[in-house]
This record gives sequence, C-alpha cells and structure tokens, in this order.
Amino acid sequence: MKMTVGLSILLVSVPVFLFSVSRADAQARRATPRTARTGSSVQPAAKAAGKEGAVIRKMESTGPNTRVKTPKFNNDANEPQAKAENWARISVQYETDVEWTDALEFRYMVLVKHPKTSAFSMFPVAVTYIDIPKGKRHTSTVFLRPNTLKRYGNVEWAGVKIYLKGKDAPVAVAQMPNDPRPWTAKFTTKAGVLLNRDQTPFAQVAIDNYETIKPK
Repeated sequence: MKMTVGLSILLVSVPVFLFSVSRADAQARRATPRTARTGSSVQPAAKAAGKEGAVIRKMESTGPNTRVKTPKFNNDANEPQAKAENWARISVQYETDVEWTDALEFRYMVLVKHPKTSAFSMFPVAVTYIDIPKGKRHTSTVFLRPNTLKRYGNVEWAGVKIYLKGKDAPVAVAQMPNDPRPWTAKFTTKAGVLLNRDQTPFAQVAIDNYETIKPK
C-alpha cells in the first residue's frame, strides 16, 4: 500500500526532517521482507526456534483502521447515550515461539501534532502481558481518548519496544512511520494519557482475542 501523505516534525535542537509513509514502507520491506504492507519499521532480535522472545509482524498507528468508535453496550438504565466518538487505536501484531511465555512488556511512545498550533506531544505507556501461549496471532493495543485527540491533535508517529523479563535490551522494536529519531528527541511528554485496553470500553470487546494484562 502506498500513501503520499507527508509528515514534518520539528525537534528541539534538531533540524526539521521530512519523511513519507510510502518511503517508510519501502524501507521496512527492505529491512524485513516478511513485514510488507505494514508501513512500519520492524527490527526483531535474532530468534531461534523454541527460544523466548517475540517477533512483530505488523504495526498500525495511522490510517482509517486506527480510528474506532466508542463501543455501545445495551443496558436497562434510563439514560440517553451521547453520539459515539472516535478513538485512536495503535495495534501491534506479534508472535511467540515457546509453549508459554511468562510475560512480555510493551513500551509504547505515541507522538501527536496539534493541527492549529503545530505543537507536538509525546504519550508513553508500558503494558505487560502474562501467560502468553505460543502463536502467530497475538495482538497488543493502546488507545487515545476522543478528547485527547481534540485537545492535542492526531497521531503522527508511534513506536513500541518489547522486553522480556530480565533483559535490558528489547527483543523487538517497531515504529510507524519509519523514523527512529522520535525515540530520543525532546518533546513535551505526558504520562497517564495513553491507555491500555483494560482502561477503555474496548476491554469488554472480543476479550478472547487478547492476552491478559498484568495488573499494576
């Protein structure tokens, strides 16, 4: 899939840089041929059969599939429901190769840009999944609320690093679009804004499609 949407990010103490989703997609395919059509850069660590770790197969942070409406639930309460609004959903599809993985920690960073002021904000969150069975169809998701998008702007970039217990280095890394510089650039950072699935109404939707999030 090719897109011609351009992205410009102004970094503090760093020159302006430009890149496009189509260029990121081409770079991702060259780096990891099995991740075609993701539009993201994926750098899984070397993975031998039967070894602990994770391989990222796809990441989505921008585009029509990342805008989802607030789910509706039927109830007997005599209370009118407001019109469903749009959330931003960042999703990562990954696989594991051992029978059971005790835990994997996903460390997300999501960058948004205000459409009027062009101000950037970075939202971090760490999510730990437990009791992960061997498989190729695991999915991790994090969300930004409708009011967050209205106040701070739309998603311009997102990245994730996956850590295995006791390991200092990530076992897999992905970012979309494909530019690693936002990981270390100086942006206004706001914790507690980017939400894991259990912190949203989506926690009750397709529950069996997702691994258990470790309570804090």
